[in-house]
Amino acid sequence: MFRTVSIYVCAFILLTATDIGTTLWASSIGAGQEFNHAIATPEGLLAVERMLLINGAMLIFTAGMLVWALRNADRIAPRYLARPERAVFNYFYLNPFSLKNMPKSVLHYLALPLVMLIFKAFASVNNTLIGFNVPDLATPLAIGVQRYVGEGPAAFWVVIFILFHPMWWIALRITAAAVRRGRIAVEPTRPAAG
Repeated sequence: MFRTVSIYVCAFILLTATDIGTTLWASSIGAGQEFNHAIATPEGLLAVERMLLINGAMLIFTAGMLVWALRNADRIAPRYLARPERAVFNYFYLNPFSLKNMPKSVLHYLALPLVMLIFKAFASVNNTLIGFNVPDLATPLAIGVQRYVGEGPAAFWVVIFILFHPMWWIALRITAAAVRRGRIAVEPTRPAAG
């Protein structure tokens, strides 16, 4: 477990640094501006301190939940391991620790670190494309969304929602396959969820 969490923490820090670096680089050459309202200055530049604070909190939360999920991996319902797409949209619950939600929430919190890394890699690649003045992947989507919802936080969150779900589906499939193949140790310390 320590190895898995350590690899995640190191990868998260590396990809956060890459995201920051590519964003600062693209902004410094006038090729783009920060789209995330929570970490952007009024001029559209990156507020590095806010990004570090938000990412630090995100890392602490996701690493803690990863530890919890690894300790409870035996509680994932077999139906979600067999067909992880069933878990894509059913993440609206208040208490992931309840016995009712654990058959899916454990899988969600095992997959969450992976989707975070995929998202950070996507952002870094997208920033690099913007910096090289190559058509990127997110700008056309953001422009299309802004036509319907306007500029600002709503547009950002709609774009995140659209981009998140394919990555979430991939992360759930990879995670379920890893659990099925025994790459994520499942120690049956209590009856498995059904």
